[in-house]
Amino acid sequence: MTKQAKGSESSTRRSLALSFYTFLSRILGLIRDHFMAVSFGTGMVASAFSVAYRLPNMFRNLLAEGTLSQSFMPIFSEYEKMGVEEARVMSGTVLSFLFLCLSLFVALFWFFASGFLPALVGGSPEYGALVVELSLVLFFLIMTASLSSIFMSISNSHHNYFVPSLSPIILNFSYLIVFIFVFPFYHEIRDKVFVLAYGIVTGGVLQLLVQAWYVYKNGYGPIFRLNFRHPAIRKIFKLMLPAALGGSFYQIGLLVDIFLANYIQNQNPGLGAVVSLDYSQRLVQLPTGIIGVALATTILPSLLKDLREGREENVPKEIADVLSFAFFLTLPASIGLAVLGETVLDSIYYGGRWDHLATLTALYPLVFYSFAIPFYSINKVLVSSYYAFSDTKTPLRIQLISFFLSVVVSIGLMYFLKHSAIALASALSASVTSSLLLFYLKSHQVKIPFLTVWLRILKMVPALFGLLFWLVLSEWVGKPILVSYLSEGWDLGFANVSRICLVVSILPAVVIYFAVASLTRLPESEIILGRFLRKFRK
Repeated sequence: MTKQAKGSESSTRRSLALSFYTFLSRILGLIRDHFMAVSFGTGMVASAFSVAYRLPNMFRNLLAEGTLSQSFMPIFSEYEKMGVEEARVMSGTVLSFLFLCLSLFVALFWFFASGFLPALVGGSPEYGALVVELSLVLFFLIMTASLSSIFMSISNSHHNYFVPSLSPIILNFSYLIVFIFVFPFYHEIRDKVFVLAYGIVTGGVLQLLVQAWYVYKNGYGPIFRLNFRHPAIRKIFKLMLPAALGGSFYQIGLLVDIFLANYIQNQNPGLGAVVSLDYSQRLVQLPTGIIGVALATTILPSLLKDLREGREENVPKEIADVLSFAFFLTLPASIGLAVLGETVLDSIYYGGRWDHLATLTALYPLVFYSFAIPFYSINKVLVSSYYAFSDTKTPLRIQLISFFLSVVVSIGLMYFLKHSAIALASALSASVTSSLLLFYLKSHQVKIPFLTVWLRILKMVPALFGLLFWLVLSEWVGKPILVSYLSEGWDLGFANVSRICLVVSILPAVVIYFAVASLTRLPESEIILGRFLRKFRK
C-alpha cells in the first residue's frame, strides 16, 4: 500500500475506534434522556431545565467541542516542533489566561442573569424565576468543559482518543447516578431538578480532573504561567475570534430556536414545543456525534501532519475519503430516523410523564432534523479542514449566511408548521453550509475529486434501497401486527412493545445494508467489516 493510500485511510480507521467510544457515550445519553422524559415530561419544569441547560451547553459546544480545541491544536503542534517544554509552557499559559477569562464571564452572567433571562424566555414569573435559578447552577459547566477541552486537545494531538472520549461518558454517568440513587429520596419535581443540576456540575468537575490526570501522566502536563504577552495567547485568539463568531452563529441559532419555541409554546399552551425540539435534536445528535465528531476529531491531526511534512497532495484525497465514509454511515441513519421516528421516540421516552401525545409533538421535528444528518456530520469535517489551514474566517462568513437563512425560514414558517418550522429551517441551513464549505475549499488549492465522491455515493444506492425497503415494510406492515400480538397475547406494555418493534426493524436493516454494500464492494464497508473480522479472529 502506498504512503498516500495509507494516509487516506488513517482518519477513517482511527475514527472507527473513536466512534465506538462515542457510541457508548450516546447510548448512555439515550438512557439519560429516557429518565429525563419519564421524570419531567414536557411541562414547565422540563422546559425551564431545557432552556437553563441550553445556555451553558451552547458555550460548551462552541468552546469545548469546536472553536477552542480546534484552534488550539495547530498552535500546540507548532510549539511541539520546538520542544516538549515549549509546548507545555504554551498550553499552561493558555489555560491560565482562559481560566481568568472564564471566571470573569461566569461572574458577569451570575450578576446579570436575573435581569435579562426572564424577559428572553417569557411565560409566567414562576417560569422565568426557575430558569434563572437553574441557569446560575448550570452555567459553571462552561468553566469545566472549556478547560477540559484543552487537555483533550493535547491528548488528541498525540492520537490518544480513549480517555478524551470518556469525558461525555463521565457526565452521563453523573446523570444516571442522580436518577437511580438520589431521586428515590425526593418527591417534589422542583427539588429533583435542582438535585440533578448540582449532580451535573459535579460530573463536569470529574471530567476536568480525569482529563488533566491523563495528560500529566503522559508527560505533556501544562506548566501554568499567567503571561499576557506570550505569543500563543495572541495567536490562538486571533484564530479563535473568527472561528468563535462563526461557531457562535450556529450556537446562537440553536438558542434562537429555543426562544422561538418558547414563544410558540406560550402561544399554544400544552404544546411542549421546547422539550419536543430538545429531545428530537438529541436523537439526531446520536449519529452526528458518533460519526461527525469522530471524523472531525481524527481528520484534523492527520491533515496537520500532512501539511507539516509537506504532503499537500494527500489532502484532497484524505478529505474525499472521509466525506465518502461520512455519507456511508449517515445516510442510513437519516433514512432510519425518518421512517422509524415514531417508534424510536416511543421506545426511548414513553412512560411516566411522557405520553403518546408528547411523541407526536416531537415526531415532525425529528423527521425534519433527520434529513440533515449527513450535512451536520460533514460540516464538522469540513470546518476542521479549514482549521488545518488556519483559516477560520471562511467558515465564519458561511455560518453567518446560514444563521440568517435559518432565522428567516423559522419565522416565515412557524405560523404554519409551529415548532416543526424550526427543525426544517435548521436542516435547510445545514445543507447550504455544506455546499458553501465545499465550494470555497478551492481557495486553499484543495481540489476535491467530486466525481469520485459522487460515484461512491451512487454505488451506495442499492444498499440504501435494501435498507429503506425493509424499514418501510417492518414499520408499516410488521409493526401493527407485532403491536397487536405482543400487547394482547403477551400483555406487554407499550414502551416494551415499541422497543421490540425497533429491534425487529433495525437489526435486519443493518445486516441487509452491509451485505449489499459488501456485494457491491464498497470500500467503506470493507474498512468496517475488515476491522471487526480481524477483532473476531483474534
